[in-house]
Amino acid sequence: MPINVTSNLPIRERLGVRPIINASGTMTALGASIMVPEAIKAMAEIATEFVEIDDLQRVASQTIARLTGGEAGFVASSAAGGITLSVAAAMTGSALLAIERLPLDTTGLKTEVILQYGHNAAYGNSIDQAIRIAGGTPVLAGSVSSCQPYQVEEAITANTAAGLYTVAHSTISYGMLSLPEFVAICHARGVPVIVDAAAE
Repeated sequence: MPINVTSNLPIRERLGVRPIINASGTMTALGASIMVPEAIKAMAEIATEFVEIDDLQRVASQTIARLTGGEAGFVASSAAGGITLSVAAAMTGSALLAIERLPLDTTGLKTEVILQYGHNAAYGNSIDQAIRIAGGTPVLAGSVSSCQPYQVEEAITANTAAGLYTVAHSTISYGMLSLPEFVAICHARGVPVIVDAAAE
């Protein structure tokens, strides 16, 4: 059905999309979050200009780093996209040819990503799928209701690229390791940790 762009009807009615009452919080499947007016204004301003995306991402990286205290930042399509990009980065580092080969050819790369079983949530797609899309191999530690330190420690191998920790209302928190515990185990073995806290 064609969309009548000149209609005075609300956008949802013009598109034929049903209204949603969000009682779940920030969720990718519900459009993530509602944008603040400042973000909408900035998008409207830049949308009328051509821009080199690398330049725009560089500026965004500096802004994100300043606001979060991080080393750098990257604007991704969603939390799932951010996980996939983070896994790819953990696997390849700055090796440009390795980046170009993903996800099909992971020859010579560390590919395993450790995830507590109870953190393998789905919000449009499952976390382990976001890992696989990058060419990674999910390694689930523990069970759906319990994860012990030794289970994460013994999951770490010479092929471990990263650990992934999810902070979200849709994951199991009781019986899982806390973020500081998980980070301490991974960092003691030189394994970087990716934290998905988009819903928080």
